[in-house]
Amino acid sequence: MKIPSSVAVVSLLSLVHLVQSAITLPLKPLDKKIGSMIKQYTKTKAGEPGKITVPVKDWIKHTADLQWYTEIEVGSPPQKFNVIFDTGSFDMFIANKNCTSAGNSRLFDSDKSSTFNQQPNQPSGFGYGTGVDSIPLQYNGEGVSGVIVTDKVGIAGHAVDHQQFLLCDQYPEFMADVPFDGVMGIGVEGATDMPSGKAWYWALYASGQLDSPEFSLYYPAGKVDGAEMTLGGTNPSRYKGDIHKVKLNRDANFVVDQPSLTINGKPLAAAANQKTILDSGTAYFAAPSKIVSAFYKAVSPKIKQLNHEAWGVECDIIESLAVEITFTFGSGAETFNATMPRESFNLGPYEGKPGICQTVFSSIDALGGKFLIGGPLLKQYYTVWDGHNMEMGFAELKN
Repeated sequence: MKIPSSVAVVSLLSLVHLVQSAITLPLKPLDKKIGSMIKQYTKTKAGEPGKITVPVKDWIKHTADLQWYTEIEVGSPPQKFNVIFDTGSFDMFIANKNCTSAGNSRLFDSDKSSTFNQQPNQPSGFGYGTGVDSIPLQYNGEGVSGVIVTDKVGIAGHAVDHQQFLLCDQYPEFMADVPFDGVMGIGVEGATDMPSGKAWYWALYASGQLDSPEFSLYYPAGKVDGAEMTLGGTNPSRYKGDIHKVKLNRDANFVVDQPSLTINGKPLAAAANQKTILDSGTAYFAAPSKIVSAFYKAVSPKIKQLNHEAWGVECDIIESLAVEITFTFGSGAETFNATMPRESFNLGPYEGKPGICQTVFSSIDALGGKFLIGGPLLKQYYTVWDGHNMEMGFAELKN
């Protein structure tokens, strides 16, 4: 998730020129042991509904699904990059060819693109509060910096010709050893730090190329293959029953009311009447320190704080302490109870502390008093994100 930065912020996503209908991007969990992405597109034939399927990876470490990513193309001729989809940020970034801190990330060479435009040539940067792993960042977060530029950005052969994005000359440490190259942010409509005022997804919608402002995520828990993202609507073959919708708050992020939280069915008073950010780019949950302390006090005194943010307990007893957590989202008659099963409570071994496993909630006070809910809950449901009509939908996964 992006956090406020003292520097002007950038854009994370900028792609696609689609036929006028939904686009479906199948996703797979990403395994650290897999060295490279399968570089193959499966495209629909001309005249068929505009569903585009691309193979992607889901980064799995230990038993935790961390991030989902797929391949985009930037420039002419296209240069390929793997990016994660992040509903906790707004814009797109990749690394410049001169960036020396990008680790294994692929670098963009603007000299090789005939459609590259250095303008607006605006120095910029933004910070991240949660990073890409299950380990929280340091309290002040980490960021990227560079220059906002313009080029053609596409996915599966469909492109936006003049998309602004951040071309980075400085990458944070958390991007040094990951199997993707950048970030593609998808915030609510109007949420962008690009001078153009258009993040990729909303530029695409405004152009009339999508039937609906909705995009949908199918991230089945614990499955290496088969996840997908649908742009411009939903894929009914991936869910069953109704889509239960709740209203979003007027916020740059996807924020819902959270009237209550229960632990194994018992309400946690400290977590009542909160606001919650829903963030596909975060691999754990976070809340203000006082609330997280109350949460673990209710679960077990054996769970201890590992550093300023993360909590954990001995790996050989964590399963016996794991709990089911249910969040009530929405307000009035429009509410939905979303449950994280106890199997997702354990995020796996905590680096640097042998024998200790990380638990799902971390303490972060830099969220304006809000909760932050990521993959451990979102992957349990088919989620529908509508930053135009300001609605969030949940449906039961169809296996």
